[in-house]
Amino acid sequence: MDSAPPELDTLRIAIALADAGDLTAAGAAFGIGRRTAAARIAQLERHIGVVLFDHAGKAVGLTRAGEVFVAEARLSLAAAARAARLARDVAERVDTIGIGVTDDAMLGPLRDLFEAPAWIDAGFLPALHHGPLGTQMAALAEGRVAMVFTSPPLPAHPRILHRQVAASKWSALVPDAEARLRKTASLSNLARKPLVMLARDRAALAHDGLLAAMQATGTVPHVAQEAESWAGVAAMVSLGLGSALVPSLVARRLSVAGATLLPLVEAEDLPAWTISCLWLPQPTGTAAAEAIALMKVRLG
Repeated sequence: MDSAPPELDTLRIAIALADAGDLTAAGAAFGIGRRTAAARIAQLERHIGVVLFDHAGKAVGLTRAGEVFVAEARLSLAAAARAARLARDVAERVDTIGIGVTDDAMLGPLRDLFEAPAWIDAGFLPALHHGPLGTQMAALAEGRVAMVFTSPPLPAHPRILHRQVAASKWSALVPDAEARLRKTASLSNLARKPLVMLARDRAALAHDGLLAAMQATGTVPHVAQEAESWAGVAAMVSLGLGSALVPSLVARRLSVAGATLLPLVEAEDLPAWTISCLWLPQPTGTAAAEAIALMKVRLG
């Protein structure tokens, strides 16, 4: 057993084998043959003194020790990529700021940040990375984005810092024909009609909380449609497919013909919809560090 850490290329081969379950496929990903890949894996196992892979079945599998090793190897590769990117940013003073944003946060406070005079004066060029939280967290770990905007639940990681940057009450978005019948909306009224909701995998806490609040009125709500974004929710309401509860902050930035925003009677009683910003510590003097500091001042 050698106490020195394995080479990064060897870690990459081990991860590829864990993902593919086949030595030929794992080797092909790096332009080497099956025998060479097998030799590199055997060398790795001798190096750390632990059997990582089980070759007994049709597909190569991980031992319990291998599962732990590969999970940590993924983190190590992400950390190495982040270190290289940070070094380049310090040397070259890159002013393009990668910003990750999930669907549920797309219509949140980003506009307030980008319109801040200090942001404009700094000359920061935002490069938005729109996608699910898992993809955003990988980009954050590798340094491809400096910060991520999303809604709870937030991932737990000892190095990730976060701050709530927006909180919004809820409003009702109803088809125009429905709006002509009333000036306000209530949870009990909404629960008796077809609902359009943001898909649960986009905002689980908000999804479950809103349904529970409507069930508490004594009516079992009927979710007729689910959308992948708030814009999709608004579009479905405008088509007359149902009514929706949307954050007031989001609703003010959505204007869709055929849908009307109504005040919600119980808005004060519902937990606020929130957006948080997540980031990792950045080297002093980099554009990313300055952008994060600006975010804290503008949105904190």
